[in-house]
This record gives sequence, C-alpha cells and structure tokens, in this order.
Amino acid sequence: MANAWWTGKEEVQITPNMNRKIRGDIRFGVIGANEKRYIAYEQGQSLLMLPGDWIGTQLSKVFPILEEEEWRELMVSFLIFIPINIAVVVSGYWLLNLFDFPDKVAAISSLLLLLATTVLHHAQVHQQNNQILALIIVGYAGVLGFIKTQKYPLLFWSGLALGGTILIRITCILHVFTVGCFLLGCLLYQTKNIQKIIKDISIWLVGLVPFTFLGRLFDIIRYGSFFASGKRVEKLQLATDPMWEGLPQLDPNYPLVNSPHVGILGPFISPAKSIFLYDPLVLPCLVAGIAYWRRFHPYLQWYLITIGLNFSLHLVAYSRFFFWHGDHAWAARYHVTSLHLFLLPLIAVLIKEIPSLSNLKKNLVKAAITIALIVQLASVAMPLNLEIFQEVNAFPGSQYQLRLLKRVINIACYVNPSITKYCIPNYPEKEKLVSQWNRFNFFPFVLQEKISNLWLNRLIFVLWFLILVSSIVVTYRFLIG
Repeated sequence: MANAWWTGKEEVQITPNMNRKIRGDIRFGVIGANEKRYIAYEQGQSLLMLPGDWIGTQLSKVFPILEEEEWRELMVSFLIFIPINIAVVVSGYWLLNLFDFPDKVAAISSLLLLLATTVLHHAQVHQQNNQILALIIVGYAGVLGFIKTQKYPLLFWSGLALGGTILIRITCILHVFTVGCFLLGCLLYQTKNIQKIIKDISIWLVGLVPFTFLGRLFDIIRYGSFFASGKRVEKLQLATDPMWEGLPQLDPNYPLVNSPHVGILGPFISPAKSIFLYDPLVLPCLVAGIAYWRRFHPYLQWYLITIGLNFSLHLVAYSRFFFWHGDHAWAARYHVTSLHLFLLPLIAVLIKEIPSLSNLKKNLVKAAITIALIVQLASVAMPLNLEIFQEVNAFPGSQYQLRLLKRVINIACYVNPSITKYCIPNYPEKEKLVSQWNRFNFFPFVLQEKISNLWLNRLIFVLWFLILVSSIVVTYRFLIG
C-alpha cells in the first residue's frame, strides 16, 4: 500500500499466475468507491512505512547492489520499525517509572519485555503488533502521568496515541475502551468531583479525534462511506464481487464460523498458539501477581484489572472468527498485545523481588527468564515461513502443529542434519520446497543471499557483530553498575 500511494501504482496488481483460492482472498482486494481495487487493511501501518519505502527506492537507484524491493524492505525495517521497537522499550520504562518502580528495575523489565516475550518476534515480523503496543503503553502512561501531575497535555497525548491504534487496526477500539476504563477508575479514586471527571475525560476524548477522523476520511475516499472499513466491505462483496465467480460459496455467517469455545480456549491450549508455550513468562508473572497483589498500589491493581478485561474482550471478539489464531502468525497475534501489557509490570515485580527471594525461588525465576529468552530467540532465528511450508508440504511431524518444537528441531538440524530423522535434508524430494527458508534469519545471513560481493558481505558481518557485542557489553555494564 505504501509504495502504491506515492508512486501512483494500483494497490492491487493482479498477475496471470495468481490463482484465486477462496472468496475474500486478500491479494485480490475489494472494489472501492471509484471502481479501483484496494487492499482491505487499515492504513496506519502503511502511513508509517511511507518514508522508509521512498528512501529505499531512491537508494536502489544510487546503490544497485540490491533490488529495489529489497532496499525498500531494508529501509522500512531500519528507519521505521527499529525506532518503533525502541519506542516500546522507552514507553515501557516510562510507564514502570510512573508505577514507582526503581529506574534500574524499570530499565531491565522494559528490555525483558522486548527480549523475553513475543514482542521480539513482532520486532522482526511486522504485523502491526509492536506499533500498537507502543501507542497503547503511551496511552496508559499519559493517563497515569496526568493523574499524578494534573498536566492536561499528557491526557491529550494519551488520546492521540490511542487514536493512532485505531488507524492501524480497527479492533483497537477495545484497547481504547479499556484505557478509558483505567482513566475513569483512577479519576474516581482520586476525586468525587463529577465536573472535573467529565472535563478530564472530555479532553482525553478530544485527543482521540484527529487520527480516528483521519481513518474515517481514508475510508470515505476508498469505500465511499464514513462508517465503512476494509473488512466490512470485504464481507459485503463476498457474494457480489465478479472476482469470486465460479468459486464455492462460503458459510453464510463467514467469517464467524466457529463455536465460541474454539477461539476462547485456543489461545490457552492450542499447540500452535498457546500463550503459555510461546510466552513462558506468563505463569511466573501470574504467580507474582497473585502473591504480591495486596502490596500493589491501587493504580497498579486497577491497571491489571483493566488489562484482564482487555484480554477477555479480545477472547470474546475473536472467538467465532475463522482466523482467531491470526492465520500463520507466530503465537496468537490478536491476543498477545493484551498479554504484553499484562506482563510489563509483573516482570518488574519479579525483577524487583528477586533479591528478597529464597535461593530456590530465585533460581526458578532466573530459569524462567532464561527459558523465555531462548524461546524468543528461537522464534526469530529462522524465517517465519519455514514451519508453515513444512506443514503445507506434509513434512513428517508437521501434522502435530507444535510449532515451537518444530522450530527447535529445525535450528538443531541446521547445525547438525543427522541429529534426528525429522531434519529437512533427510527428505531430498521435499527439501527444495522449503530450501529458501531453511537458514538463519539474522541480518548478515539474510544479506549474504542477496549480495554477491564476498568482501562486502564480510564487512557487513563484522559491523553487525561489533554492534551486537557492544550492545551486550553496554547492557551488561548497566545491569551490574
């Protein structure tokens, strides 16, 4: 979308080799108000990507060592998404400071939010999650900052940030609602002056207007209605769009085709999506939340209650959707943002209380953090699509859908292909179907496949390695200082 906007190209470009598989196939878009085809997503992420996309295109003309699309991807990652991931850490630090956690605890905890939860996976795979997370944390921090200082600009900025989430994903209305509940609860705890409460909430609501209105303006231009959205138009056109002629009809209730229990229980027990498997810090953080609940300030208690409401609303909202699981995304991507908001202060509780724990409990907490770090590193070590295409091509073992285990096996097999019979090289007739994804997915390894100059590849690797080591050393010195 971003590239189409500034180049004047069509958002949806249908080529002869594109096969229609199902009604509503996102690649074919929807028919807009001007008979053009549009991609049925919200526009927020594409707006963020615009500068990086433009710069990447210009660099491809000056330095043709990479294809234009590869330069664009590289610049979007470096110039847009790396700052977004830094913003997650910085905003997390700000919120923890407002909850009165010590500076060092806040810093360590916000770093662990990035490195030891599924935030790390979404730092590499750009599926809207981390920019939404950063904006929601700013939304909560703005509210809490206002409660403590009575500075009204903080309240306005909170609303503005939350309006940005709606521009990125329409269902973020649920996040806006729960931050609003947090604001109302904090105000009621602080004052019984109804006029002041109404004034404060009104200022917060005014902050919501600019980006929310911008999203509506986009949809008027694209779909001809203030109340339209891409997904709403997509559903309406499932039976009327000529593009789907000849394809089987979908269930009349599509996309609400599941029994509610499927999408409610799935994020807990699904081998491919369970929050307990893919975010191992959930259980120790739950235990910490229960054990230390009475020590928490009422603001933190109310925050955790609103996050529990937030998670529950997402469970219910997505419970009947055929894609409650986020399709092939790693873990339950529509639910993990609520989970990250829940984990942030409870990770801080664990870190703060470690010195006072018995040796056994201290070692258990350290083990849980170590396991979480290993799990998240595994999630980004190889390309997202590897296990997906193992399943599509019916590799032995892929039918069990325990994606985390398959990832660990694939990493081990890449190092030693004889370690198990499930290694990809043991199936040469199928190996070529996944060979492009059977590799490490760290920056220099990705570029090695795209740049033929050996010395340039070595230089990039050395620079990457030096930056990595420097980051580790600086972080370590901060932690022990």
